[in-house]
Amino acid sequence: MPESRCLQGIWSSPWIFIFAAAGSAIGLGNIWKFPYMLGANGGGAFLLIYCLCLVVVGLPMLMAEVALGRTVRSNPVDTVNDLAERHVVPKYWVAVPYLAGVTGLLILTFYSVIAGWAFAYSRRAVTGALENLDKVQSEALFQDFLQAPVEMIFWHTLFMAMVVLVVGQAVTRGLSSVVKLLLPALIFLLLLLAGYALVVGASSEAISFLLRFDWDQVTFEVALSAIGHALFSLGVGLGAMFSYGAYMSKRMSIAKACTIVVGLDLLVSILSALIIFPLTFAFGIDVDSGPSLPFVTLPIIFDLLPAGQVIGLVFFALLALAALTSAIALMELFVSWLHERFYVGRLKASFIIGLVIWFCGIAIVLSFSHWDAKIAFGLNLFELVDNVTSLIMLPVAAIALSVLVAWVVPEPMLKNEMIAKNPSHFRWWYTTLKYVSIPAAVLITVAGWIGV
Repeated sequence: MPESRCLQGIWSSPWIFIFAAAGSAIGLGNIWKFPYMLGANGGGAFLLIYCLCLVVVGLPMLMAEVALGRTVRSNPVDTVNDLAERHVVPKYWVAVPYLAGVTGLLILTFYSVIAGWAFAYSRRAVTGALENLDKVQSEALFQDFLQAPVEMIFWHTLFMAMVVLVVGQAVTRGLSSVVKLLLPALIFLLLLLAGYALVVGASSEAISFLLRFDWDQVTFEVALSAIGHALFSLGVGLGAMFSYGAYMSKRMSIAKACTIVVGLDLLVSILSALIIFPLTFAFGIDVDSGPSLPFVTLPIIFDLLPAGQVIGLVFFALLALAALTSAIALMELFVSWLHERFYVGRLKASFIIGLVIWFCGIAIVLSFSHWDAKIAFGLNLFELVDNVTSLIMLPVAAIALSVLVAWVVPEPMLKNEMIAKNPSHFRWWYTTLKYVSIPAAVLITVAGWIGV
């Protein structure tokens, strides 16, 4: 398929794709969700399983999604439609990109709310509200914030407005200009903070926790969480990498680019853990305290640092911007579909999708205070949407996309996409995807559902 087929444009260099894909993958899943999942699931054992899931499940599935996007150079829905019209795949497979897109939008309804927390804490760093906090005061500050829905809605609105404005431009122009500076700055700051936390915190306890393999805690539920978070963190099964693959030059090696993306994703996750856990042990904060962990612990860290409020401001601003690059990717599937299929302008399409997400996000905000009712399975709305998307919809979409590539799309078509320059690397990917990644994802997902 010629490069010109893509209506959205082509990434100008392999590194722009890597930055964009890594920007999609790196976000709240790494800095907010990974540390508290690590704490709740036993530390080192979960970390080992998570790393294995990234290599043998996440990476092959990520490569499959990117390769599928590059076959036709269109939005995910029209890509599968095009393949069906050419009798390459059965027509019913078009349901898969719809599932991926809906999953991404549902995740964005609470993702934007959590991103708003980072904006709110940036403001608190400026006003000095994060100074001289102990454990009790930091926890009280966070709980008071959760009971202020008007403020949470304001930050949620601001974040969604930024997402709409960026997605409303051509992705190769709007996004590439953001990620080129954002990701290096974020990683550099994380390195500095991790080094400082290891020096002033309980580094030996933290490292011992991260390297402790308590296999009694390893259950199918833990493995399911590891696979689910590996897919969530990489953005596999959301259609984002599908869309970004459509903007990828045929000259780029998918294997090399995706390996770098996975490496950067893991690096940021580990750095986040090395920032938080030395301080949690030093200050006696529970490592399994849940989603509040970064927002309770980090203010204490910053208060210890020289010019800590400035660093806190920069960190929470970068966290919000990292969330922005991921949110852009989550919206891209349906925005590009509306643009290409119905010739709706990108800005208008972005506004329509963003408005729907914004309304749903308000309900998520209220689930922390006024609507904190257990509506199903003992979960409130936020917890329910989080669990349904990460434990059910996301793995199902990722598995379906991978099955489409591994078992339905002809192998010669995949070889034409230069997934790997070395034939043996292609064979490793293709075999692993078919006989390891997909079966492992199916086994653990189903086992988790039935409570094995």
